[in-house]
Amino acid sequence: MPRVKRRPAFLSLIAVVAFALPARALPAVPTLSADSLHAGDPAVVHTVFTGTRIETFDAEILGVLDIGRTEGRIILARATSERVVKMGVAQGMSGSPVYVRGRLIGALSSGWNFESEPIFGITPIEEMLKVLDWPMSGGSGVSAGPSGVESGGMPASSPRCGPFRWPGDDDPGPTLGTPDDPEGRREEPSAFGSSDPAAAAEQALAGVPGRLASLPLPLACGGLHPALLERARSLLAPLGLSVVPGGQARAAAGDTSFEPGSAVAVDLMTGDLQMSAIGTVTYRDGDKVLIFGHPFFQAGEVRMPLATAEIITIIPSSLSSFKLGVRGRTVGAAIQDRRSAVAGLMNAKAELLPMTVSVRMGEVRRQQFHFEVVEDRGFAPTLAAIAALNGVLESGGAGTGQTAEWTVRLARRGAPPLVLHDLAAGDGAFGGLLGAIANPLRFLMNNPFERLTLDSVNVDVEVRPTREEWTLRGARLVSRSVRPGGRAVVVCDLQHWRGEHVLKSVTLDVPEEAPPGRYSVWIGGGAELTRFEALRTPAKFRPTSIDDAWRRLGQTHPSDALYGVVYASAPEITADGRDYPELPESAALVLGGGTVTPDRRRSDTATLDLERQPVSGAVVGSLMLDLTVDSHAP
Repeated sequence: MPRVKRRPAFLSLIAVVAFALPARALPAVPTLSADSLHAGDPAVVHTVFTGTRIETFDAEILGVLDIGRTEGRIILARATSERVVKMGVAQGMSGSPVYVRGRLIGALSSGWNFESEPIFGITPIEEMLKVLDWPMSGGSGVSAGPSGVESGGMPASSPRCGPFRWPGDDDPGPTLGTPDDPEGRREEPSAFGSSDPAAAAEQALAGVPGRLASLPLPLACGGLHPALLERARSLLAPLGLSVVPGGQARAAAGDTSFEPGSAVAVDLMTGDLQMSAIGTVTYRDGDKVLIFGHPFFQAGEVRMPLATAEIITIIPSSLSSFKLGVRGRTVGAAIQDRRSAVAGLMNAKAELLPMTVSVRMGEVRRQQFHFEVVEDRGFAPTLAAIAALNGVLESGGAGTGQTAEWTVRLARRGAPPLVLHDLAAGDGAFGGLLGAIANPLRFLMNNPFERLTLDSVNVDVEVRPTREEWTLRGARLVSRSVRPGGRAVVVCDLQHWRGEHVLKSVTLDVPEEAPPGRYSVWIGGGAELTRFEALRTPAKFRPTSIDDAWRRLGQTHPSDALYGVVYASAPEITADGRDYPELPESAALVLGGGTVTPDRRRSDTATLDLERQPVSGAVVGSLMLDLTVDSHAP
């Protein structure tokens, strides 16, 4: 059921929270600037090694690096306590407060892979405190995504959904969901479709030996099926997240204090699948907190749940040790995600996107899974796809030789639900499911017109134990010539993957006004038809608004049918979201204006008739036939 969102002005929220502060709110600690430090100064780092108890380890200051205006300054230090010398600086220590002479100098935030000594970087506290001065817009708080950039124009390479592209994106590269690329892994430069060159360079440099990089955040995943672990790691690693096992903390962890040195969790997903990034609290002044000492994904203004955390243990590794932790109770919300820190507000509430996944495996009773996902244009598409596939795995697995049929419903206020239905069979069936959920969401959330706010996402999956796949092996016209106003009958040979052949007929109407001449008849499956239309009538695949995209995405062709189409070589204009086929040249010139613009596009092929013949399974393959329209035909 679609949610009813309540998004009060954020300034009002701050006022309410100010009167609701706990009586024992922690005061801010005294600080010390990087300019006051000297090489050899002894330092003390506060962090959690196990449970919720804050412990310390010793370090010494090595110096201060002025990296530049973009990255600011970094304080370098070396751990001297035997415990850390042995295990190394661990992922999850991000945000651990560092003190010199009893005063806070900043947060442990960066390090090197394959380090021979536990040397780490510290983000100066004076740079972190600036994050608290960022004003809140009072808007929806839906974050900008991994690049943190909302530009008025289109980026160099926009996310696509199959052949759909936003105006201005004329890159003819591979599209999502093709049989040779069912998971769409070649569509975009990163798992989330980030088109920001700086972000891509940052990701590439993060793994370069000898480069100081922000510590990856351990992403504690409770309820993630083991078979999905490696896939989730590959999808989330480009954004500095290291997927590790997780869960829910014991009740005792709910009573832990939230102070500098405490373990902290930022939720990306809650419910039957829990995903929380684990780090450390650096600073608290009343209801305001700073964590991590580096960005989450530098998205600017955000709304993400902030929770306590419990550390089970630290797993030593020669590559990079990491904390194994679980989330505790929700205590507030992360509200700013900037270069030097993430800022949070105690007692604030973050609204997440509700998602339901319903799965039926054969004759087994249908199971339902419920989630809430952070409403971010970078994270939400991939997290939603992971949640859906996780539900399938939890319901009985995703083996070979199966058929997966799914329906995705996106609810948005002020518009009818967007319903996307399709199926796939064989070994790549569930790769198609990942793309069917992630790609439309990514495409819509990255639109250049307005920020998308969804009310709910619902996914219904039915898995059948047999491989229901048919290949088009041949097709013939019963008569190669028809009169205007007549019918063209196509007999098609479909072959089941096990060898059985079945004949299917598709009947197509030829309009009365069709002039004599040669026409084309296309026969094939839904995925092939969508790709063919994108090549011959590309104007239909350039939405001119988010409402236009919403409507056109719902008109795509599922693979559970055999399609027949009659095409004519005639101008077709798409203007203001409407298609005008078979226009006279004079009208085409008026509507098209002789130029191609985002809201007026021309194609040289017009669709005269389209027929759909249902098939019990997925149809692949396509053929093109020649048809003659002749007023003297029998």
